[in-house]
Amino acid sequence: MSLRPLQARWFETYVPRDQTVHATEVLARTGLVHLEADTRVLERVDEGKLRHFVDRFRTLAATHAHDLHGVGRQATVLEGDPVHLANLALHQLRVWSARLDFVKAHLEHLRAEQQHLQLLSECVEAMDRAGLDLEGMFRRTRLLCKCLFACPKGIVCDPGTAFSVEKLVPGEAHDFIYVAGLQEKRHLIRQFAVEHGCQQLGIPTWLAGGMARQKAILGDHLNETLADIAEMQAELKALRADTGIAQAKANVDTLQWYLAHAAGTLTAGEYCHVTGWTTAADVRDLQQALEAEGIHVMIRLPAPPAHADAPVATLDDWWAQPFQSITDMWGTPGRNEVNPTGLLALVVPLLFGYMFPDVGHGLLLALFAAVFWRRWPRMRFLLPCGVAAMLFGVLFGDVFGFPDLLPPLWIHPLDDPLVVLAVPMLFGIGLLLLGLVFAGVEARWRGEMRRWALTDLAVLLIYASALAGLLWPQVFGLTGLAVVYYLTGNALLAPAGARLASLPGALGDLLLAGFELSINTLSFLRVGAFALAHAALSHAVLSLAGAVDCLLLQGLMILVGNIFAVVMEGLLVFVQTTRLVLFEFFTRFLRADGRLFRPLRGPERHPAGQPRH
Repeated sequence: MSLRPLQARWFETYVPRDQTVHATEVLARTGLVHLEADTRVLERVDEGKLRHFVDRFRTLAATHAHDLHGVGRQATVLEGDPVHLANLALHQLRVWSARLDFVKAHLEHLRAEQQHLQLLSECVEAMDRAGLDLEGMFRRTRLLCKCLFACPKGIVCDPGTAFSVEKLVPGEAHDFIYVAGLQEKRHLIRQFAVEHGCQQLGIPTWLAGGMARQKAILGDHLNETLADIAEMQAELKALRADTGIAQAKANVDTLQWYLAHAAGTLTAGEYCHVTGWTTAADVRDLQQALEAEGIHVMIRLPAPPAHADAPVATLDDWWAQPFQSITDMWGTPGRNEVNPTGLLALVVPLLFGYMFPDVGHGLLLALFAAVFWRRWPRMRFLLPCGVAAMLFGVLFGDVFGFPDLLPPLWIHPLDDPLVVLAVPMLFGIGLLLLGLVFAGVEARWRGEMRRWALTDLAVLLIYASALAGLLWPQVFGLTGLAVVYYLTGNALLAPAGARLASLPGALGDLLLAGFELSINTLSFLRVGAFALAHAALSHAVLSLAGAVDCLLLQGLMILVGNIFAVVMEGLLVFVQTTRLVLFEFFTRFLRADGRLFRPLRGPERHPAGQPRH
């Protein structure tokens, strides 16, 4: 018996239209499928719009072929309308390409700025060695045009009479030429620079002061520029490796293949798309069932539609089925929750039988269930409950209320009521502890074990040690340590700046949990109380019958009393059993956020094999 519900898997297949009904019937006979429409292919694809978006995507992508070359191939998951996916991919590419163009342009500007700053730094160093003042050389005048050029090493300057070369300063990689001329000769100066492969250096306004200050300012600007270049290069690299645009490109590639090779096939009238969920351990079981009927198809297990909620299959064994309805009252366990139905096959009969301990009454309930369970399948739970009532009747020595017909194997309830009350409370304590442990199992399945270990585990330890302390007072010391552990765990889970502030709330939660567990524990006293009430009612019926002299009237009173006990007590005991299971046990761990797997059932057939209409 597995505590975890079985999660169904999505399956799909394409069946020839003329075999669809027969194939559905074959799948239904397996009892392993839950049919559900695939929302991704409900309507025919608008291939004109699809082709429009795909073509525009590929046209734009072609302008960035170099940058898209490094984009990794992503797995194609076409979940949704293909036209919408193509349009979304085009939008993603537009946003991505706009950002890419901006980064490239900005990076080119920064590199030009870097080159300019490096030339200025080299020029300042060269002029410093030559003892020249850069700021003084470029003092503004109204008549002269002053220019500074960085030229290749070894240049021979002979400008003639158009302007004069005032200074030629050799640097490490360039010769720096300072020229002066009349304003109207500026075009000749520029022509000279072009002919000799020189680059004019603009002197920024912020480059002022002495040589030391100029070097420091240039160094700061150069470092800032290099940092900006590194940032832009990192962003460019990230854009070229963007998984989102890679997924969009992969989707469009698949859609383009579809347009070229398979347009119209998925929605053509020749095949039906049969989809849904299956609990088959091996998909070949379904395929073999279809092939045995002459239906040759391929069944796949692809990813389910987006936001699809996979159903879960609960325990379906014959001995657990009668108690599935009790679990259904609370809901369906999720895939990361414990399915308690199998455990109820033991818990429910024990609670029911203890509250209704009578060999004769239990026999009547068991016979009623055995005779009428086919007519009322939900009544099958009365069979194990009746058997349990008979067993406890043997323990308590009670047969139709007569205490002397069968000597008790244990005790008579009215002889030692405190023991009768204490035993089910101990059983309830064990059931509550089991529920807390189940909560830890579920936390492990959900990946939340750390939170459970720091808080809920501490509550379990506090509860267990406090109960043990009632018998052994020295154990209360462990209860105090468990409280400290709980508060410490809550502080560790709280944000760094709010750990102390979280302690009052954590203490309040602990008090609430302790109060709830105390009430839940005391609730199990009702199990023993109902056992005592049953014994008291039986004793009262016999006492009233004994006070009557007429044998016929005595028999009638005993008969009516037993019928009343079977019907009324049986109903009350079932209600109390259900209440204890739901509100004392299930609340500890069961959130019931799942969806039940409902297998498709095949049509009923007459014995001759013909379907019933």
